[in-house]
Amino acid sequence: MAAVHSVRHPRLAVRLALGHKYNAWYLIFAQPYRTADCREISRLDSPGPAIAWSPRPRFWFNQKAASGWERGGESLLDLLLSLDFRDPPLFAVVDHDSGANKVEVLLPENKLAHYCEGCGQWEVAGNNAVRWFMVRAHTLPGYLCPPCHAKDWIGARAIRYLKRIRYRLWGDR
Repeated sequence: MAAVHSVRHPRLAVRLALGHKYNAWYLIFAQPYRTADCREISRLDSPGPAIAWSPRPRFWFNQKAASGWERGGESLLDLLLSLDFRDPPLFAVVDHDSGANKVEVLLPENKLAHYCEGCGQWEVAGNNAVRWFMVRAHTLPGYLCPPCHAKDWIGARAIRYLKRIRYRLWGDR
């Protein structure tokens, strides 16, 4: 079973991962850190014109996304594209449209960090980490961690469905 792919920028001591929560893309800490109150560093996608279907996921990169690690004049996209050369790239810029960048995710789905639709936790990167269960197979599948998967019954499924609807209507509130 493949582990979550994590990367490290030469200027940083922490490892990072790419993941999606419903239809939103996030840069997250690959491991939970006690000093961080949340694993999510920055939401990477932004609303934009509809994107035609592609075999790999694509999204408009949010030009205002920031991590706090960028140097003067550098964007988060620049920072992520300059990751350690030993790591495979997370994504590639495939289109520039009126100042916006459309990026294509280069990592396969099994290398992304997954968000549990039951408890709201992110999957942990590591060779011995337990992988999560796919419960919805769409363009961007849904996942449950093992404890939530064990108690996934019709009531829990209905609650997950309502959470997805709420997220689509009102976002991450």
